[in-house]
Amino acid sequence: MSPTARTPVAVPRQEWTTVQVPDLGAWTPSLTVTVVLPAKDCQDELDLTLTALSAQTYPAELMDVVVVDDASAEPLRLPAVHPERTRVLRLPPGDGHGSGRARHAGAEAATGDVVLFLDADIVATRTHVEAHARWHHVLADAVVLGHKLFVDFDDITAADVLAATRDDTFDQLLDGRKQKRHTWHEDFIREAARLTTYTDDTFIAVVGASVSAPRALYAESGGFSTFGLRGIVDTEFGYRIFTAGAVLVPEPDARSYHQGARNFATRGDEIKRERSGLAANHLPIPLFRPSDVGRMWQVPVVHAVVDATSGTPEEVQVTVDSILASAYTDLVVTVSPSKALPRWIEDYFAADARVRFAPEPVRTGFPAPFSLVVPAGVAIGRSAVGSLLALSSSEQAGLVRATVSDEPGPPVELWATRALHRARRHTGADGLDETARRLFGVHWVSGAEIGVRPAVVGVTKQGMLHEASAG
Repeated sequence: MSPTARTPVAVPRQEWTTVQVPDLGAWTPSLTVTVVLPAKDCQDELDLTLTALSAQTYPAELMDVVVVDDASAEPLRLPAVHPERTRVLRLPPGDGHGSGRARHAGAEAATGDVVLFLDADIVATRTHVEAHARWHHVLADAVVLGHKLFVDFDDITAADVLAATRDDTFDQLLDGRKQKRHTWHEDFIREAARLTTYTDDTFIAVVGASVSAPRALYAESGGFSTFGLRGIVDTEFGYRIFTAGAVLVPEPDARSYHQGARNFATRGDEIKRERSGLAANHLPIPLFRPSDVGRMWQVPVVHAVVDATSGTPEEVQVTVDSILASAYTDLVVTVSPSKALPRWIEDYFAADARVRFAPEPVRTGFPAPFSLVVPAGVAIGRSAVGSLLALSSSEQAGLVRATVSDEPGPPVELWATRALHRARRHTGADGLDETARRLFGVHWVSGAEIGVRPAVVGVTKQGMLHEASAG
């Protein structure tokens, strides 16, 4: 392998095809990779999975494996053939068992620069790890998605798998056996122009059976959640890591075989119903949730952060009130920082679950897809939030800024949260604004055009505060 070392580049939106990836076998890796295998009561399948991982082209000294035993009835063990640096992490029984808990435990135990999640019934071809890892050497923020077929592995031995992996002869080994494509996944990627389109549902392509990410980006996303066995673990993780600014890369050369039929194919309608409530609360796009219907959800579409340092306590109150009065209802508000504010402000909003107080500064509305930054002392008109969202879409801008008045002062900012996180990670000497413009686009609008203006604090005879008419 020849040297290919260079700093991974940041690309706009989903433009991963602009980056040249090294050919398999023609480069020298440097990043360490931890492979995480969530496993439960699957010793026979695990044996074949570990056997295939023992014969990878990726350098053994750069790869380790964590098998996460999710409270199997019979503790899982390492077979005779396995990667040299492999260990078993056994989890205790609990209500939260499932692939999400197991994957996250494995990621927290990982030491590699990159974390590669494989299901414990996946047999990886010899270049599988290398195909994933090469992207992380050249493309910043990459989340790489492997490819798989569903194949009958009955009567195939570990010796068969070892030989097929080393010699790259799985086609011969599996010849004549029933095989199924991961049809919906392949179709989704194809219809999204290999995920080069940048839409709010791009994350649906993330499937946990073969997915890799930089360990730091995984941590920033919060990782896999624990939902038990209710069916949205992969999609919800995909949503959050995409919202943290990931670039999703489909990698057909990261080939693998799932041992047996796909669970979803055998009980898909049942799984869809079981996950519908969780999906509505945690996946804030119209595909999973009715739009703007006056409901409060676990993850709102808009998370407004009111900068309390930019105004008086009275201005903080009227600014928050104006946001809550928006015609667009799928939102929450965080007042930040709040430790210096008087108690009466928290008392005033105590009954409204949409209002939170953060003692220290909050820098993002994550995991909401949009982060609305509002200086205290600004009044947000009823239609302003909807107008900002519409401009973000029509202008394809990661950041929309609204001037508040003709006087100098901080604007109102609506960030696509995924743009905010990626821009911050790659801000250089030219500053955050230029990075955001280069990676996602910035659009300015006059606040007066959409109903954003300086707040006018009024006081009633009873001493209650309100936002008085500017006229």
